Amino acid sequence: IFTKALLLFANIHTASSLQTTSLLTNTQWKLNLDVGLQPGTWMPKRFPGWAESGARLGLDIEVQFTSKPSSQRETLIGPKEQTFELDVIGDSSVFVSEKGQETVDFTTGGWCIQRPTGDIRNAAGSLVKPEGLLRFWLDCPNGAKRRDVEIFPNTRIFFTTGVWDDPSLVEEQQQQYTEILKQMETMADNTRDLRRESEDKNVFQNLFSFRKLVQDSKEYDDLYAKKERYEKEMPPIGASLSSNGVKIAPTGSLVIKGNSVPDWLPGSEYLILGTFSTTALDP
Repeated sequence: IFTKALLLFANIHTASSLQTTSLLTNTQWKLNLDVGLQPGTWMPKRFPGWAESGARLGLDIEVQFTSKPSSQRETLIGPKEQTFELDVIGDSSVFVSEKGQETVDFTTGGWCIQRPTGDIRNAAGSLVKPEGLLRFWLDCPNGAKRRDVEIFPNTRIFFTTGVWDDPSLVEEQQQQYTEILKQMETMADNTRDLRRESEDKNVFQNLFSFRKLVQDSKEYDDLYAKKERYEKEMPPIGASLSSNGVKIAPTGSLVIKGNSVPDWLPGSEYLILGTFSTTALDP
């Protein structure tokens, strides 16, 4: 999807105001990692043979988004003053390799919600504008390997996905979206009726009908544009729902740093490691 597998969602613009408390704080989620070849990744170029067999590495991690300020800063995640600790709360992750059942541990990371002011690309490459862009990291000290798919030791994995942490706003958007669909359906029915009626009218009556159709067409285009906007902004089908109303997108992206160049200098890059999904632990 991305030609050089660099910084995912590179065209994001975020608000500069300080982050207020999010309902995501103190919620718990299970992360389902799917590590392996993704369209556009440069992993095999940086690490020859990586995942060439098509094998996948699946891992589950349970985490809690805490309110404790993080002592670390990652430019990809967000401003340090808006970054909080992400705790690993579950047992070690378990996977099966050619060696049999293995375990892998992850350590405390950090998280931040950025507020997009323009459209961004999601994990599928579609343009969207979620209420918030949730970014976080976890460290994998010992690494994990299944066939030729590997998370190398001492790797910091970066996660990116959409989040909707204002349930009242989501409900309002859903109501307005439903009303727009009803209006569009009514206009479509009226247009079909008007065209059938025009078959029995004279030229002057048809001119009036034509003007009515043109007017309705413009109104329909306006409604269609609003419909498209809401579909970009609203949570997609399959979003995971927490008991307090917070929703997280069905799929997010995993990246790792591709070189040792500091991310604030030209030449730093991120490589696509795979995808992940989330499941609320307090549904």
